[in-house]
Amino acid sequence: MLNDLIQESPLVGIEGRTVAASNGVAERFQLTERPFMTLITLRGEGAAFETAVQHVLGIALPKQSGGRTTASERAVLWMGPDEWLIQSTQDMATDLELALRGALGSQHCAVVDVSSGYTVIDIAGTRVREVLASGCPLDLHPRVFSNGQCAQTHFFKAGVTLCRNGDDRFQVIVRRSFSEYCALMLLDAAEPYLA
Repeated sequence: MLNDLIQESPLVGIEGRTVAASNGVAERFQLTERPFMTLITLRGEGAAFETAVQHVLGIALPKQSGGRTTASERAVLWMGPDEWLIQSTQDMATDLELALRGALGSQHCAVVDVSSGYTVIDIAGTRVREVLASGCPLDLHPRVFSNGQCAQTHFFKAGVTLCRNGDDRFQVIVRRSFSEYCALMLLDAAEPYLA
């Protein structure tokens, strides 16, 4: 029985509601969960650290607040002066964690696979900024929060990392324990635009 474990999406309990909400009105608002993405928290500093990480990832670490660098299926988000979140659509958390630990050797750093503790929700549509503005204090106008930018914030009572992926597209990274609440609040805020 233990060998037959099945991963379940954090939003499995409300899957019907998320599908129904976007059915037929995808241009105004659409919510799609991307469960089981590789997410690794990385902490460290210094030139040797940055060089080792870039060698493993194939991309440089973003160095400014809100920065994000991407290459192929990977993205690296700036979370703080010495902290980043590595994201990959490929299921490679174990391999990537081992490669980073090997490259960093005895350097003072932290490499932690946090994939199972979070989920990623893509939201899109012509009304997505209004939906987010109902519970997020950030100014989401493209002049202020531009494409590719990320920020740690909250949506109502859920702490989230918010990334802008285009004119009407955002990504919400949320803790697994708050994911259903966050998705339901997004759907409630989108309700006026789904009629």
